[in-house]
Amino acid sequence: MEQVNFLQTSLVDFSKEKTLRFDVKFHNVFTRTIKTGETTPFLNFFEIGTKEYKGCKINEIKYVEIGSVTNEGDIIPFNLADDVGSDVTEKERLIEKIENRDIFKPRKGSLLIASVRPNLKKFVSIGSKESSLHFTKAFIYLVPKQNLIEGRLLKYLLRTVLFDRLVGLCREGKGYPTLKENDLKFFFIDNDLIEKLEFNKEKILKKINENEQEILQIKSKIESLQDIIDDVFIKYEVKSKKFIEGQEEHFPVKFKKVGENLFLRLGPQYYAFFEVHKGLLFDGTGKYNHVPLKRLIKKCSAQILKKGILDKSYILIDLEQLETKTGKIKDESNEVEEIGSDKVLFGDADIIISKIDPYLAYVFINDKSKNYIGTTELVPFKLINNDVNIHYLKYCLLSNEYITKSALIMYGKRHPRLHTKDLLAVRIPLPDLGIQQKIVFEIQQREEKSNQYKEQIKKSREKIHDLIHRLLK
Repeated sequence: MEQVNFLQTSLVDFSKEKTLRFDVKFHNVFTRTIKTGETTPFLNFFEIGTKEYKGCKINEIKYVEIGSVTNEGDIIPFNLADDVGSDVTEKERLIEKIENRDIFKPRKGSLLIASVRPNLKKFVSIGSKESSLHFTKAFIYLVPKQNLIEGRLLKYLLRTVLFDRLVGLCREGKGYPTLKENDLKFFFIDNDLIEKLEFNKEKILKKINENEQEILQIKSKIESLQDIIDDVFIKYEVKSKKFIEGQEEHFPVKFKKVGENLFLRLGPQYYAFFEVHKGLLFDGTGKYNHVPLKRLIKKCSAQILKKGILDKSYILIDLEQLETKTGKIKDESNEVEEIGSDKVLFGDADIIISKIDPYLAYVFINDKSKNYIGTTELVPFKLINNDVNIHYLKYCLLSNEYITKSALIMYGKRHPRLHTKDLLAVRIPLPDLGIQQKIVFEIQQREEKSNQYKEQIKKSREKIHDLIHRLLK
């Protein structure tokens, strides 16, 4: 059940806020500030940095979008180097953004805040390594003005004692919560917190230094799920070591072929998948037959729950609740009894596949013991063939090849979408069930080991958060 917050305010208080913001969370923060007056403006400590791009060779750029940053501030940049085998469609999209000058390099010691959904805590402190990267201008760029609060320390303060105040500044509405640079004019820090910070800063920084060193050591042991999948699939000859580059040779496509496509796909990359790759998810050099997905799964009949009061509590799943490239649900406590727009009931579906954002690969297996509903961006499918292990299928759809090649299938429309017809035409290698089970077991064992390391990192970060709360609250 969603929590309802009540705020008692007055027209006098509304009139003091010049932009006439009616966000309840904002006025909760704003009213406290104007009533106490014992605060210091945030912009006394930080200023909005100038986002400059001095030009750089495209193949030397490592580019970071908001989606490239995890909730813990870890970065997986896009590498535009010519010798990196990433998808040509993806490179074209990123190059277009760069040509439109949506790019800048922050300086060491600064901090970046995602302007969209800042509640997800995508804060990036810029050290030596991060200062070599280029970032989208969708980040708010903060540069310290004095020595009390540096970028790295601010990251932890925003995650803890300043988080509620930051969220209160977000603009709520029909879209996602957003934060604008001008909103920071209303960001105030309590003076007693500043005094406690001055007294305890060295102790907090010492704890941050110790734990971040420990975290770096643990991180080196973590394998990405995609690397694990690649390694195990190669071991069992599901795929070869050869990587098919995104570049394609010239090939003919008849107008009849284009005309047969109801969506009039004109992008050459789209037809390359079926004409050059023959619809194969992997390169076809393995020893197993490739089977189209339409022989393994089918789309479930759309069961739509209409806007309004629901008959019982449901767990609402959208892209915010799913971890990118893992197929895991972050938070299953998001139960709702009322919805503001129509949702899809997952019911007895076996697997749920995202039809957008192939670069993030949202695929998860439905737990039928729970009542899940989701947005129309997620499509439920039912298993129709006993020759495939559902977990093996999930790993195929979380592989690097699927992320790359599903982007090809989506190419050719202004707003790319993965259509069910095209998805079901994808052909995956199908070993016998015994081999599939061995593959699943090995991937799960290695994934679990990496998850244990991630849990150690989480606990190490929580120790920093606990210390900050204890010393500054």
